[in-house]
Amino acid sequence: MNKSIFFLAIISILSGCSQMGNQPESNPANDSVQKYLALAENDSLDFKKRVEYNDKALSFIDLRRNDSLTIKNLYNISFKCHLFNQTKLLKKTADLILKKSEKVNDSSGLGYANRCLGLYYMSKSENEKAIEHLFTAKKIFNTLKNKRYTNRVTLDILLTQSYACDYLGSNKTAFELLKSNETKNDKRIKCFCFNIIANNLSGLKLHLKAIQYYLKAEKNSLSESQKYTIYNNISQEYINLKEHQNAAEYLMKIISSKKNKDKFPNEYAIAESLFALNEIESRKNIEVLELLMDADSILSSTNSKNGYNYNLLNLSKLYAIKRDSTKAIYYAKKAVKISEDYKNPTDILLSLSQLIKIDRNNVSKNALKYIAVSDSLQLKERNFRDKFAQMQFETEEINQQKETALRQRTLFLIITIAVFFIAILIFIIAQQRLKQKELVLRNTQQIANEEIYQLMLVQKTKEDEARLQEKKRIAMELHDGVMNKLTSTRLNLSVLSFKRDAVTVEHCLPHIEEIKTIENEIRNLTHNLNQKTTLGDNSYEKLLTDLILELNQISPVDFALAIDPAVNWENYTDIQKMNLYRILQESCQNINKHSEAQKADIRFFIDGEKLYLTVADDGIGIQPNNPKKGIGLKNIKYRVKALNGKLNINSKVNQGTTLSISIPLEN
Repeated sequence: MNKSIFFLAIISILSGCSQMGNQPESNPANDSVQKYLALAENDSLDFKKRVEYNDKALSFIDLRRNDSLTIKNLYNISFKCHLFNQTKLLKKTADLILKKSEKVNDSSGLGYANRCLGLYYMSKSENEKAIEHLFTAKKIFNTLKNKRYTNRVTLDILLTQSYACDYLGSNKTAFELLKSNETKNDKRIKCFCFNIIANNLSGLKLHLKAIQYYLKAEKNSLSESQKYTIYNNISQEYINLKEHQNAAEYLMKIISSKKNKDKFPNEYAIAESLFALNEIESRKNIEVLELLMDADSILSSTNSKNGYNYNLLNLSKLYAIKRDSTKAIYYAKKAVKISEDYKNPTDILLSLSQLIKIDRNNVSKNALKYIAVSDSLQLKERNFRDKFAQMQFETEEINQQKETALRQRTLFLIITIAVFFIAILIFIIAQQRLKQKELVLRNTQQIANEEIYQLMLVQKTKEDEARLQEKKRIAMELHDGVMNKLTSTRLNLSVLSFKRDAVTVEHCLPHIEEIKTIENEIRNLTHNLNQKTTLGDNSYEKLLTDLILELNQISPVDFALAIDPAVNWENYTDIQKMNLYRILQESCQNINKHSEAQKADIRFFIDGEKLYLTVADDGIGIQPNNPKKGIGLKNIKYRVKALNGKLNINSKVNQGTTLSISIPLEN
């Protein structure tokens, strides 16, 4: 499941988390603030109305005041800015809370400010900055023994871990939080944790397991908004599993009611986009443009980037299927731009992957950009894990130091005459801690060495596979190209062994020039030149005709070529045409060598959505008790497979052989 869709789940789950403990003072301005905050929190109202009520609540706050009530109200508003995707206002209010809290040394306010700043940087995919502010907030709430907000910030931390692709670390934090709150049965925490665990499992490609945890989250959901977001997440997993009927059932629970469009616009828009994608992938239904454009309109109007880039990718896929490459490239580039705006490397890679598929003119440029972003993502993931480990270690160390100081002070007050023994005890504890740290470092080093070894093994395997593929390619080129041409030249020059008059010699001179061509082909092959084949769109049919003419000059078999006028060679790539040429060349060579045929008919024609090649001879057929050894037929099968085609060989003894090949037009 993608990060953007999952972000909506977290927003929905957190929507009830911003209320403070104390009752507000009774005055008209404050009553208005509380009234509009309550309306902004009511998810049964239209989304736009809720945003307006939050803005009104802010307008009623007297920013000249600097007390705990003002700070709490600002925090409530700031948190809802996070829920409503108002990132600029979120940053502004968070900075204001921090400034006011520092002025009056309000510890709770400092915790609220750091939490909001952490959420802001998390929404910007600046995960290292986010984790710093969130750990600061957690330390403050721990010191204040505010268990409720300690849990809230812990949820934010494990969400940041998930966004930084530290899926295993995020799940570890989630299960620890669930265990620590096991007796309280807090549904909000359960729903949140199960959502994140499911998202992490999806990131690890464990889609069935992810669905199980999304269903657990649904059981603990507290609102329709949360349920609809979970339904979107479940449908995404079913699409990944290609279980399209199940995906459609969950999506229809959202889009079947038009009221949801106003009440839950983001969830509704993403459901529309996923439904369109499901239709495209399941039934090849391309009449879904209206759904995608409606989703685009909604996500634009709510100023939400969550899911917007994925809807653009779905539009790109649709136009690619419709063969409208201009619009397909436009929407793919727009998806890249949106992903780059909020600095999400995972979404950038996904968008670039789509762009590479459809923008053939800029494949190299986009591929280089993809590699650069991928490398950057790996570096960020590594830095984030290091940063998280450091912050976690520092937090634990501070807690340990506090506990140690308390024990020492108690012992000093109670046993003043035992100072010497206490000093010895502290020294022993310090030594034990040092040994524990050394043990942890050794274990970490061992794990790192194992990972390096595994990476070396993987790299070695990839290199061996690449060498094997290159050997296969060179063998095919030598057999299908050079060997066939050498055989043809040898047959043409063999006439000189029994006839050497001037006419014969003159006739053989062009074949000596052909040897030079073969030399150049071998030289190009040895230098591993990666050039396109010479099979141009205009000359390909002539190239086929020339091959048949050449065969008829040197072969006792009468080859006849027929090409359906409906075949448009411009619809096929050079690689496809090269493979077809090599298949025909090898088939004719096999007929010359083994069939003892007098005539062979070759046909290219279109039937439905497929191109067919048939080669039929009237020879002796394939003899069951005399199988030929060679790689010719093996190469033909390999090339047909490369074209996603099908091969059928029909042969009867003394009744000839027919080789039939079909390849799809969209290959």
